Amino acid sequence: MSSDAPETAARPLIRNLRLGLLTVAWGAALVTILSGQAHGITATCGAAALGLFILLTLPRLRRDSLIILAMLGVVMLFILDDVPSLEDMTRGGERVLIFAALLPTMALVRATAMTMPSVHATQERLGRLPAVASAGGLQLAAHVFGGIINTGAFALLSAALPPDSDTHRRRIAAEAAIRGMVVSSAWSPFFVAFAIGQIFVAPAYAWMAIALGTVSAFLFMVVTIVGLHRGFKGTELRQSLACLGPVASRLAAVLAAVLVVAVGLELTALSAVVTVMPLLVLIQMLRHREKVTVIIADTCDAMNKTADDIVVITAAMLVAFFAISSASLASMVAGIYSDVIPGWIALPAVPIMMMLLSVIGIHPVITSTTLLAIFSGGGADVHPALLVQAHLVGWGAGTMSSVASLSVLSCATLYRVPTRQLVFGANIISGFGYAVVGGVGLALINMLI
Repeated sequence: MSSDAPETAARPLIRNLRLGLLTVAWGAALVTILSGQAHGITATCGAAALGLFILLTLPRLRRDSLIILAMLGVVMLFILDDVPSLEDMTRGGERVLIFAALLPTMALVRATAMTMPSVHATQERLGRLPAVASAGGLQLAAHVFGGIINTGAFALLSAALPPDSDTHRRRIAAEAAIRGMVVSSAWSPFFVAFAIGQIFVAPAYAWMAIALGTVSAFLFMVVTIVGLHRGFKGTELRQSLACLGPVASRLAAVLAAVLVVAVGLELTALSAVVTVMPLLVLIQMLRHREKVTVIIADTCDAMNKTADDIVVITAAMLVAFFAISSASLASMVAGIYSDVIPGWIALPAVPIMMMLLSVIGIHPVITSTTLLAIFSGGGADVHPALLVQAHLVGWGAGTMSSVASLSVLSCATLYRVPTRQLVFGANIISGFGYAVVGGVGLALINMLI
């Protein structure tokens, strides 16, 4: 008992130290964005804090996170000729520092959203939907909320499901929520997927990809809601849209604020999100000061829980940074195919490979990082915006039905549905169709421009 006591006492200390380091990295990222200085003492200190946070997090990583890191390590061995130096690691850390700000920012946004009366009003309206409109309504709501709070939409929407729902209704609701949420990654700048994609292209192309994503997401939503939810007609659509009334203006204001700041300050979409959202949360806190303690506590708790995601995403972005900086990847691809890869191969390959490999447990972050590094920068005859959109389509398709998907695992728990039913249910067909049609459609557009 005495030997376990020091270890037990040390856990809160290490947890608080990790939280402090991540907060320092978050603050440093904000300063570098606002100052316009991606390098320098602030960025270096932020990168160092992020590195220490990762080192303290490694011993507590989940098994699936360790598997992903191992796979990324294998990818790095193939891509790089030499082990990165300390200077290279520091430069890489400064480059990916923004990701230390994104996930905590989203944790802050989720915590704030859960306290908003308008969100609870929408939640209550969804709970009162008739059964024939319930699944379609949940898919629509998950798409709208998912575009802002990502996986936080699942906790919000699962509470709207009647507690006496049978197994079949819970599974249908979980599948609908997953479909709606993951496909919002096609257009939302609030996703890690978009943050990854924009690393490989100029900011203007990233914004073009968002515009394309609104079309691809809209088409997917129409086809799946009409095709999978029998009896969902005009009346049910109006009922579902009415549920979103309390939050519609607020969500529109958030997106408009991000766009205005991005254009006005000439920031990337990711930088605009990280800059604007804490300010909007601060305004909300000033309006509802009684919620401040709850928001801060929930944010800190979420920052601890998302530690695995931060480590994995940071590692993936370091691999991408070194892949772009090194000529070895281009040489390796040239040894297999010496010419520029045709767009009609590259664009369908990205979403289809991301989806198929996700089903067997290979996370999209591994596939997309590798494929984007190969196809970007002239490696393939593709328009950069189309390549980013292909990656976003692949991310949505891959996380829709995968044993490695946080969306699937979260819904399995919240909706009390076995994971295998969500992986091998209707969504595996929807995901594959989304990847194939999306990839082929982008290839056709690429041929016309």
